[in-house]
Amino acid sequence: MRFLKKLVFSLAILFFSAIFILGFNFIIFLYTPSSPSRPVYVEIPHAASFRKITHILKEKNLVSSPWFFLLLGKYKKLTFRLQSGEYLIPPKIRPLQLLSILSHGKVILHSVTFPEGSTVRDFADILESKSICSAYQFRALAMKPHRIDCFHEEFRNLEGALFPDTYLFPKNYPPALVIKKILKHLCKVYTPRMRKRAKEIGMTNREVLTLASIIQREAFYKREMPIISSVFHNRLKKGMRLQSDPTVIYDLPFFTGKLKKEDLLRPTPHNTYRIKGLPPDPICNPGKAAILAALYPAKTKYLYFVARRDGTHIFSKTLTEHNIAVLLYRRESSIEIKNDLKEKGIENPSSSSGSP
Repeated sequence: MRFLKKLVFSLAILFFSAIFILGFNFIIFLYTPSSPSRPVYVEIPHAASFRKITHILKEKNLVSSPWFFLLLGKYKKLTFRLQSGEYLIPPKIRPLQLLSILSHGKVILHSVTFPEGSTVRDFADILESKSICSAYQFRALAMKPHRIDCFHEEFRNLEGALFPDTYLFPKNYPPALVIKKILKHLCKVYTPRMRKRAKEIGMTNREVLTLASIIQREAFYKREMPIISSVFHNRLKKGMRLQSDPTVIYDLPFFTGKLKKEDLLRPTPHNTYRIKGLPPDPICNPGKAAILAALYPAKTKYLYFVARRDGTHIFSKTLTEHNIAVLLYRRESSIEIKNDLKEKGIENPSSSSGSP
């Protein structure tokens, strides 16, 4: 009997000693920073288990004891809340801080810039090139009908509503969240005052973006945008077709860089040589300058314009003036081409084609 008591007493001492040692080591684990002295890049795969994540952290020397880390995760009820993605873990970090970073999804954000005038397809390709999301999935979602809350309007697709700017996204981000962030930014840029202005000029916000997209594609210099806008506003008031080349190009599956007469005659949805008024949707995603130009056109009587080789335009009030401007443009182009040929040592270029 005495022997049994001694055995129980000894086992109790061993048990409590083990608990004490375990607890002491756990406390040391909690307050001991990780060994790396520099930031460590870690990528957590999608749907990875806590054990898998712990194994990855152990390999990166961010966790000294996988067993203690698992115990800590269960105690904090975070074993199913760690988020996938790329992380840059600070040096000398403690286990609780590490858990906080992973559970709050403080992932690396990548800068993505969308140029003004980009189309939905351009947005999709840029996002895929940066490994943010699938181009196909983004395009499929963006080309579906959407209701933009700040506009209180139904959009047939998001062409024109994806505001071009620089954004920060994590890799492998859901396309729906990418779109949500971009639309949220649009609603900040497109202010209530601008929405009020759209009503004053008798246009919906969708129509403003549609006109702005054409201005964006037509203008090379922002300073000319309000004048180009005035031409389109004047034509719309007179019931004239807009006859904008970029609206034709938008529907061409393969554009070689030069419009042909048959292209202008194609009965495509956005071809403003064939349809009256604005096309049914924007042809690109315009920047703020183009949107403001659509809302606040210059006060002119211009109805026509033709582009020069330097990107500027000649504006005209009548068709006769416009035709003269076109002839002058062709003459200027011909002289420039001949000068270029002379600089290259070609003194007598062939003129059998009948240059202007």
